[in-house]
Parts: sequence; structure tokens; C-alpha cells
Amino acid sequence: MGNETVKKDGKGFSKLRWSLILVFLIANILVVFSYSNTNLLALDTFLVTALLFILAVVHGTERYGKKNILIFFLITWVVSFSFENLSIATGFPFGFYHYSPSLGLLTVPLIIIFAYFAIGYLSWVLSHILTGQYSKKLEGKQIFIVPFIAAFIMVMWDLSVDPISSTLQGFWVWTYPGAYFGVPISNFFGWFLVVYLFFQIFALYLYKYDSVNVKIVSKLSNKPYWIEATAVYGITGLGTILSIFYQYNDITVSMALITVFTMIFVTILALVNILNNPELK
Repeated sequence: MGNETVKKDGKGFSKLRWSLILVFLIANILVVFSYSNTNLLALDTFLVTALLFILAVVHGTERYGKKNILIFFLITWVVSFSFENLSIATGFPFGFYHYSPSLGLLTVPLIIIFAYFAIGYLSWVLSHILTGQYSKKLEGKQIFIVPFIAAFIMVMWDLSVDPISSTLQGFWVWTYPGAYFGVPISNFFGWFLVVYLFFQIFALYLYKYDSVNVKIVSKLSNKPYWIEATAVYGITGLGTILSIFYQYNDITVSMALITVFTMIFVTILALVNILNNPELK
């Protein structure tokens, strides 16, 4: 009776997440039509980020529980918020820049912190998939390998969105525009440093406090659970590719091309890994 209840609850949460994923896909398609209106674009950006955040929380709670996913959020908040403010003031590690008032009145808008967490969580999950850490507690060298891979996966996202969000849409403005379509090269090394730090801190936390019981293992043995996070990451990449319908220029075309051979490639690689894994059902 108990196992049947767990299975029913699991299916219910899975249906909820897939419903949210469908809404997220539609939102990423519709946001293209708001690109010509700055205020509407900002509103739609908030909506897409909110959906992404909710998906990350709902999916992550299944694996880590409410407490640990909250810890992950707090770690990403403290680390990213600290370095964002540091860079705005000193130029380290990203470069000198400032955010547009359309994202909020704070020096570092809250939407940025929620985006760090949401994309960070997806990158974290994909790193587990690519390293075969499905239902395992992080131990040994994996404590350092998983955060390292996750950092690369997350920087792929920034590599594809930053020129569009800054140079074209002006959500943030670089004081000294750089060689990468107006974005300083230091931004991406700074991103890698910052996201690796919060991934590594979380990995060390999990090494000490994470627990993988029979109930969790049962959830993590299902292919659809891992496909969910992979699909969301891929849809996020699709949103960038669709920017060519906003403006067809060197930046949008280049970002679409880069997205295909980074984010979409990683999405395909993760899906193949999931589908070919004999331990998953």
C-alpha cells in the first residue's frame, strides 16, 4: 500500500512538472513577439525566469528535499550576489557594467539571482548525467569533477545569451565593451569562477549532509525524471535560437549557431546517456 502511494505521488509530481515544461516551452516561443517592446520584453523575461525557477525547485526537491534545495539556493544567492556587486564596483571578476532599471531598482536585480539558481540547478543535473552520478551520493573525485563539468555547462548558457541581453537588448550595459560582440572576455572567465565556487561549495555540503535512501533511489531510477531537466535546459537554448526572429543580424545568428553546438549538443549528449543507461527504467 505504501509503495503504491509513493508511485502515485511520484506520477502526480511528474505530470505537474511536464505541464510546467510545456508552459515553459510556449513562453519561450511567445517571448519572441515581445522583443520590439522593452517593457513587455522585461515582463516576459520575468515570466520565463519565474517558470524556470519553479521547475528547478520542484525538480530539485524530489532529489534533495526542501532543506537541501534551499541550501543550494542560498549558496548561489550569497556567492553570485557578492561577486556581482564586487564586479560592478571594481570590475572583478566580470568587468565593469550596470543593470538596466527595467530589471529592477536594485544594483543587482533579484531576477539575476533567481536565474543563477535555476540555470545552475539544470547545469548541476546535466553534469550528474554526463558523469553517470544518477542515484549516487557524491564521493571521492566526483566531489570535484561534477562541479567542474557543471560550471562549463552553465557558462555555455551565458556565452549564448550575454551579447543578446546586453548589446542588443540593453538589460545590462558594459562600461568598456569587449571583443565578444560587445562583451568583455573577462566576463566568461569570471562566470566560470563564480559558478564553480557555488557548485563546489554545494558539493562539499552534500558530501557531508546528503543522504540517498530507498525512496530517493526509486525516483532517480526513472528515465523521465532525468529527461525533464534535460528538456528544460534544451528549451532554454531553443529560446536563444529563436532570437533570430527578433533581429536577424550577426549577433543573433552567431548566438544561435553557438547555442546549437554547445547547449543543444550537451542536451543531445545527456539524452543519449539517459536512454542508453541500462540501470534506468
